[in-house]
Amino acid sequence: IVAIDEDSLKEEGRWPWSRRKMGQLVDRLIEADATAIGFDIFFPEHENYISPERFEEGIKKQQTQKMNAEELIEWYQGLNDADQQFAKSIERSERVILGFFVNPADKKLTPEDLEQLDFSQYSIVQRFDDGTQPLPLRQIFSVGLSIPELMNASNAAGYVSFVPEMDGVVRWVPTLMQHGEYMFPPFSLQLVREAVKSPLAVNIFEFGIDKMALGESPIPVKENSDILINYYGPAFTFEHISASDVLSGKVGHKDLSGKIIVVGATAAGIHDIHTSPFGPLYPGVEIHANIMESILQNDFLMRPEWLSILDLLMIAVSGLLLGLVAQKYKAYGAAIFLVIGMLGYLSYDFYLFTQKGLWVNTVYPIFTQIFVYSGLALYHFGFEQRQGRFIKGAFNQYLAPTVVNQLVDNPDFLKLGGERREITAFFSDVAGFSSISEKLEPEKLVQLLNEYLTEMTDIVLKYEGTVDKFEGDAIIAFFGAPLEFKDHASRTCLVAVEMQECLNTMRDEWRAQGEPELFMRIGIHTGPAVVGNMGSTTRLDYTMMGDSVNLAARLEGVNKQYKTYTMISESTYEQAKDEIEVRELDLIRVVGKLEPVKIYELLGKKGEISETSKQVLPIFNEGYELYKRREWNNSAECFQKVLEIDENDGPSLTHLERCITFQIHPPPEDWDGVYTMGSK
Repeated sequence: IVAIDEDSLKEEGRWPWSRRKMGQLVDRLIEADATAIGFDIFFPEHENYISPERFEEGIKKQQTQKMNAEELIEWYQGLNDADQQFAKSIERSERVILGFFVNPADKKLTPEDLEQLDFSQYSIVQRFDDGTQPLPLRQIFSVGLSIPELMNASNAAGYVSFVPEMDGVVRWVPTLMQHGEYMFPPFSLQLVREAVKSPLAVNIFEFGIDKMALGESPIPVKENSDILINYYGPAFTFEHISASDVLSGKVGHKDLSGKIIVVGATAAGIHDIHTSPFGPLYPGVEIHANIMESILQNDFLMRPEWLSILDLLMIAVSGLLLGLVAQKYKAYGAAIFLVIGMLGYLSYDFYLFTQKGLWVNTVYPIFTQIFVYSGLALYHFGFEQRQGRFIKGAFNQYLAPTVVNQLVDNPDFLKLGGERREITAFFSDVAGFSSISEKLEPEKLVQLLNEYLTEMTDIVLKYEGTVDKFEGDAIIAFFGAPLEFKDHASRTCLVAVEMQECLNTMRDEWRAQGEPELFMRIGIHTGPAVVGNMGSTTRLDYTMMGDSVNLAARLEGVNKQYKTYTMISESTYEQAKDEIEVRELDLIRVVGKLEPVKIYELLGKKGEISETSKQVLPIFNEGYELYKRREWNNSAECFQKVLEIDENDGPSLTHLERCITFQIHPPPEDWDGVYTMGSK
């Protein structure tokens, strides 16, 4: 593209330029051995301007002092030969194509216009219609041509008019416009024909264009001759060379030899601007370049009629599939399918567009999917999800959010029954709560208890536990149901550690306020249990049942015997030992169970125990090993050493008392080390 741009205007002066300068531009392009030259510029009037330079040149060559008025006028008019000079340059080139405009239908094509366009028709036109019915082709009623001198000097002319679609975007260009028996090609095809020296041929039937070709190369067009423009990129994708650089010789044979040159105006205020699929402000001269490039490269975009059937099929199939998916899955599932479907369709569309040159309709199938999904989503929200909203409203205050969500997803869970699953049961109780409640007013007691239960419950829910119920000051919870996760034992232990840490902070605040201080005992056990909705047909509780649950409750009470605050079973320890610090306390047999249970005191998270515990643990562990070997005196000495370090160490005090008792009343010879609890 040789552009009349801002740089050219700065160098050569304001537009329009003299026809002499345009002739010089043609001469430079001929010298550079350009293959074909097309002017996307209109020259409708004769030039009547004589530049001062031209006047000075003429006055030096002609003695005007002795001329009379008539001679002087004739001489002056003779100076204005710019049109003739431009025409001579065009004629010498034997390769120039001019553009012309198609005017509105209120004007008429004159015989003079047809005479000048006689050599600008299709090379070969084969008609197979009867000529009695109008063809579905765009009609030319009148044209705007350049002056006759230039038209007659050029090799041919082609129309440069575009037909934008309803949204103003130029996507299609007619490759043939008709006036009676005359069939005219556009500027771009004329220029390519001039470059490759091949005839333009077209076959016409009653339905319109059947075949169009440039030499042996077919050009895919619609029946009305429209060709879909294959845009190679946004504006200025094609090289723009400033016209001033050509005139000055800066750009010449090396850059232009063998090229098709399109001369057009792109400077602000004088160029023709159109809207392309890449956006507005697209130079018209570059639209011609896109058309020519696709013809030369045989790189076309096509939209055959059968694609309209594919569009309808995609609309129907996508809507039907989305409807079926929405019936089976919830709104989120349908949304995922919608996104996958849209991305899949866009990918397939992109493949057809880039690899096969097929333009498939993108908007309608995509919007169909969106509209179908929106309608189904409204249906779900208004009808099917009404049940879910009811369940949430009814149970949200009583069950953990995870349980509520499962009930929403599976309303059948509201039926009686449950399922067997391994869980970790959690029981807690406030030590000495009865005596505390006797000292407080009921309102104060409720306030204190609510504050305590709120903080503790938040920690349970933080680790996705299920709060089974509150029994006064007791919290009963479990982990591993309804949401199933493998680390339920670790989560329960971490909950217990954070609860004790939180309660310690709360005691500092209560102490500062003169309020009673609460201490909590916790029992934890991991094992199989039945979880689900238990109760009557009118009143249900999502809860847990089984021996594992009872053992966790027993361990909470066993804390009293060892003056500890958090006790876990061996099964819990084995699953959570990588996350926690413990000390082995004893092997006991709780009330109501024959099998002994190894119990541990939960001290904290892994690597996070106090300095006192670090001193106590080795001595206590040694004393406990001696205790199991019935070495009562040595064992008692170890426990005594622990109490010298921490006089409040409950397990050491308990074992010391047993050692003293067993020294006087030793257990039977077949004693297995198990201590049987005498109460719950």
